[in-house]
Amino acid sequence: MTDWILIIIATIACYAFVTYLEHKKKIDLIDRGLWKPEEKQEKPEHKLITGVLFFLLGVALLMGSCLGMEPDLVGGLRISGLLTTAAGMALLIAYAICKKTLTPV
Repeated sequence: MTDWILIIIATIACYAFVTYLEHKKKIDLIDRGLWKPEEKQEKPEHKLITGVLFFLLGVALLMGSCLGMEPDLVGGLRISGLLTTAAGMALLIAYAICKKTLTPV
């Protein structure tokens, strides 16, 4: 159980570090006068790619839990599979919404 907690803490720490570096980069660009806010527009296709990745990863984890792993591992795989599948579906829905709002009329 402590392994999972350590993995979660390490993941959060890595995410926080990357976010800090991006913020520091942005502040440095603002100080130099090189930052353009419209340059950082995220394309909806990035959400599509990320959503498909998470969705397929979640499906793979769910399939792995159903194919008969060790009993201790099955519960964790199912929860992980459900969470990543839900994250993938959320990103796919966000892609569909962004695509509708960005299409010219």
